[in-house]
Amino acid sequence: MMTESLSPEDLDATLETLHFAFRGLVAEPDAILKTYGLSRIHHRLLFFINRYNDLSVNELVEAMRLTKQAIHKPLKTLAEQGYVDVRRDDNDKRIKRLSLTEQGKALQAHLTGIQHKLLNESFAETGNDHEGWRRVMEAMARRLGG
Repeated sequence: MMTESLSPEDLDATLETLHFAFRGLVAEPDAILKTYGLSRIHHRLLFFINRYNDLSVNELVEAMRLTKQAIHKPLKTLAEQGYVDVRRDDNDKRIKRLSLTEQGKALQAHLTGIQHKLLNESFAETGNDHEGWRRVMEAMARRLGG
């Protein structure tokens, strides 16, 4: 189904809205993370490790669409501070498996809970078109590949 293209003005307004929406989504979690000496990448790691529990480092890299180099230092920090448990795979000792500790689960649930609340409130305020919004986000995310 072909639809008419939006005007550059409408697209600019949409991009501006997306920019501020993302800032609104991460503002409170970022402020909380800062009090722990952590940053947004740490929250992203906590989120993906929680979402795909017991995944390997390579699976985490694939899920986040980042490089091992990009996640190495923040992942090490999370492990050293007791938020992430890193263990060797039972069948292949070369593979490191990741899971959240109880402390990691609590922090992740708090941070992501703030975002869940904001999303729920926003969808309720705008008619709950979650599926339409998600299709737009997924279409843009496909540009990353995978």
